[in-house]
Amino acid sequence: MTRLLTAALSFGLLLSIALAKLVVITVGGNGTNQAASLFDPPEAFANIHDTVLFNFTQGKHSAIQSTFASPCVPIQDINSSYVGFNSGAHDTANGTAITSYQFEVLDNSTLWYFDAATCAQGGVGGVNVNDSSWQTLDGFKRNAMRLNGTATSKAPSSSRTSASSSTETATVSSSNGAPDRAASVIRGTTSLVLVAFASLVL
Repeated sequence: MTRLLTAALSFGLLLSIALAKLVVITVGGNGTNQAASLFDPPEAFANIHDTVLFNFTQGKHSAIQSTFASPCVPIQDINSSYVGFNSGAHDTANGTAITSYQFEVLDNSTLWYFDAATCAQGGVGGVNVNDSSWQTLDGFKRNAMRLNGTATSKAPSSSRTSASSSTETATVSSSNGAPDRAASVIRGTTSLVLVAFASLVL
């Protein structure tokens, strides 16, 4: 009985991971001179264990986690106890070298992020923005433009790190724009679930 219960719980956990979806955010697709629409979509929603993937298609841009109060400063520079995601600068060579960067969402916290090249002009975005909070995406964008890329203080922020197990890819996108490697990761996880469940019940 205990073994079956353990197997069921393990299968449920693995199944939730296997069903995780891929959330793709295109970077630079609307043109390199339009900071306010650099990230498409600028606001995305992801569940725990989902993978957020930034697909860099035009220009030289980045996706760096920050805080609502200091939109254009890496989160670890504001609070050293946090380790946020940071893609580094991705140069697409005028669209001929499309690359991607991804991380796993480990909780439901709002994840604010910015592009180092265009943050002061509104090149920012958010994952799991709480629409009922006063910390909105529009407010985040206004902060970035008002502060012109500078920090406010070293005080801790309410934004939390994703505690991400970030991985970076240099995979050229397939014809439909979705990186092949990311899709294979999801397929590989599904196979892992089936193998793990079979070993537990036998």
